[in-house]
Amino acid sequence: MNDLGRIGFYVRNGFEVIHFRSLFREIEGAVWVGRSKKRLSACGVKSDEPYAVSRFFLRRVMKANFDIIIATGGLPGGRPLTSPKLVMLQYGYAKEPYNYGPWRSAADLILAYGEYAQRRFSKHADSVVIGNPRWDEWIDPDFQQSVKESIEPLLDSEKKTVLYAPTWGDLSSLPDWLDEITALSHSYNVLFKPHHNSIRDGQISMHNNSGVITLPDEDLFKLISVADVVISDISGAIFDAVLCKKPVVLVCSQNIEKKFGKKLDYQSIEIFQRKEFGTIVKEKTKLFDTIKLAIQHGPKVSQAWRDDLFETKGTVISRFKNAISQLNPEK
Repeated sequence: MNDLGRIGFYVRNGFEVIHFRSLFREIEGAVWVGRSKKRLSACGVKSDEPYAVSRFFLRRVMKANFDIIIATGGLPGGRPLTSPKLVMLQYGYAKEPYNYGPWRSAADLILAYGEYAQRRFSKHADSVVIGNPRWDEWIDPDFQQSVKESIEPLLDSEKKTVLYAPTWGDLSSLPDWLDEITALSHSYNVLFKPHHNSIRDGQISMHNNSGVITLPDEDLFKLISVADVVISDISGAIFDAVLCKKPVVLVCSQNIEKKFGKKLDYQSIEIFQRKEFGTIVKEKTKLFDTIKLAIQHGPKVSQAWRDDLFETKGTVISRFKNAISQLNPEK
């Protein structure tokens, strides 16, 4: 057993497994935690990886077997546990009213991508900057090689590549923009990465997007790696593209202001600071020319904004271990 204590990674979907994996594999004795073995397998947990499951008594399993639980949000049951310690790892930047909501006070520690998030999380719980856990993978040559082997064969090497990664639900740009983005496939490789909740809710089944390479289960960072430009709306994919220094084109669903509420408002970074992160397109007839210019001009975000959003010096895993070590009950 490592000197950090018994650590479990609580996951509910495939995004979380991908999000945690670079940390999981570096922690000796780490265990995946979920409702069932079948569900964990569907989320991408490998058959030879350790896991702990319980459909009805998962909180008891956590309390009996772990010193620290790593999660993106709260624990099952909606109530805090006195034991184990709960560490929330930031999963994105979008939708600030929810992301930095009072529910974060259930955490013993919140791990932030950068100082921008850390300042907001600290209103509710102790928070430490570690960076985005995907960063260590992004700079790993083996990761880039895996992209060449798995994604690049799908593409026409004579075309530039566009990645469309929208959010889900009522805030998604899918109903308003997918037809226009599909039309781009005459001139570009068009990759479509639907949000995992859009798949769950059947939001993409109504659309005919022939000519588009739809990859709902693929790692978003692999798709960003081959993209010459990323199209998004108010999704966290905006900020993943910023981290990876890719140009961003921003579209939106119609009457987005009327949909503001518990998840989104005027002060959310993807609304209030929208023009800082990419080129905004409101008229569908201008999408094609905007894509072309975005590829030519490159990323729009300033280095100062990127540095405030993401810590990229050193390794995330070293900062993660250092932060977790402060919670070890034996220390």
